[in-house]
Amino acid sequence: MTEKAKQLGSEAAFATEGVMAHNEQFLYGSFGLNKREYFAGLAMQSLSDGEVCYDIAAKDAVGYADALLEELSKQS
Repeated sequence: MTEKAKQLGSEAAFATEGVMAHNEQFLYGSFGLNKREYFAGLAMQSLSDGEVCYDIAAKDAVGYADALLEELSKQS
């Protein structure tokens, strides 16, 4: 995966940057899924229909996410 695609995949999937309180501590930054995790989750939904080996489907889903990020990085 190219460096540009890796950077794109590590960006927050949704605008959730800010402050979050957790156990009386304040955490600053981005929270939630990054784009790579989000895209892999979407791919996993379609791969998990019916009889499936989830370990293989999970690896395939990450592969699909990486391929999408790679293609998107070429367009920006």
